[in-house]
Amino acid sequence: MAKNRKILKIFLAAIFVVISLCFPYQTYTTLENDMYVTTEEFAEMLSGNFFISPSVVTTSTDPQDNQQFVLDYKLFDLFNIKRLRVNVIEPDRYFAGGNSLGFTLQSKGLILIGGNYILSNNGIAKPFEDSDLQTGDIITHINDIEVNTVTDINNILNDYDGSELLLTVKRQGEVLTIGIQPALDKLSNTYKLGLWVKEDAVGVGTLTFINATTGRFGSLGHSINDSETNECLEVSGGNIYRSKILGVKRGVSGRAGELMGTFSRENVIGSVDKNCEYGVYGYVDDVGILTDGKTSIDIGGRLSARPGNATILSCIDGETIEEFDIEIIKTNFQSSSNQKSMVIRVTDKDLIERTGGIVQGMSGSPIIQNGKLIGAVTHVFVNDATKGFGLYIDWMIEQ
Repeated sequence: MAKNRKILKIFLAAIFVVISLCFPYQTYTTLENDMYVTTEEFAEMLSGNFFISPSVVTTSTDPQDNQQFVLDYKLFDLFNIKRLRVNVIEPDRYFAGGNSLGFTLQSKGLILIGGNYILSNNGIAKPFEDSDLQTGDIITHINDIEVNTVTDINNILNDYDGSELLLTVKRQGEVLTIGIQPALDKLSNTYKLGLWVKEDAVGVGTLTFINATTGRFGSLGHSINDSETNECLEVSGGNIYRSKILGVKRGVSGRAGELMGTFSRENVIGSVDKNCEYGVYGYVDDVGILTDGKTSIDIGGRLSARPGNATILSCIDGETIEEFDIEIIKTNFQSSSNQKSMVIRVTDKDLIERTGGIVQGMSGSPIIQNGKLIGAVTHVFVNDATKGFGLYIDWMIEQ
């Protein structure tokens, strides 16, 4: 009996080794349900070998109009070892970015940055101090009326009837209702809340890709955060502009460097509709404005990225996009989206001499390997500017 158990264990171990060595894309454990793959990658997944036989069970269309397949993988065409659902990205054409962009994001609500006194007929009024409001609060509604601009607040105050106003406020993930009593300003004879608020966020970052078919773009590889709360800014809209890099502020140990750019709000080239942990997204008005002279590029991703040589596209001077050498040190297996998909190191001596490595403003720089767009730069190591993190491009495209 003991001998039979030993033989069974050896047999099962042998089967496991066969599966691990022969299954397409490393081992069956690296393939997860609902993965997004390119047409080329899907063909490779169907190739099989002497030991493993893949077959399509069903075909359908996912909510994003990608083809969705359910696959069965069988050992020796007899034993089913895995059932897998994959989404094959439609073969749209994509352009890699590298352009420097200016952003203005309209916050969904008004960000409270402080308060001031109001000179009323009864003396100094302090509506902000007398309320439970805090700096960093995001005011979304007043008396159930949505507010996104200072004009929205003024319109409500123009019809003010003297009662306490109820503000709906977001604070660190919580939604609160806070009362505030406006005061009548004796100089202007108008009611005021005595609140300092800001409507939008402004910044400069790097374009990652443009879908040539739809005009949709993705950029940055991480969110634009509110400077008061450091939380992802929920947006109701925004615009993008061509930006010009004026110089580089080199980083020091413990503090990242920065690209110093400028842009004019007069020349809008696209709109923003999403700001999330994987970047800023929207549509360009004219694809040719940002892709002049470029050719489309194949999309790779987590199934294509490998440790080894690669390049990034970035603008670190004026409006010129340059290609710089990097090395992908490590690629992480990820079954769910993560900004730290891979560890990269700048090996380009020219880039190191000019910037010290990766600096703020280069976030979103496309990562190219073996002729494919596989990811984007997201973060720099503050203690070593030559190293940073990258995000797989399929995580960005899914947004």
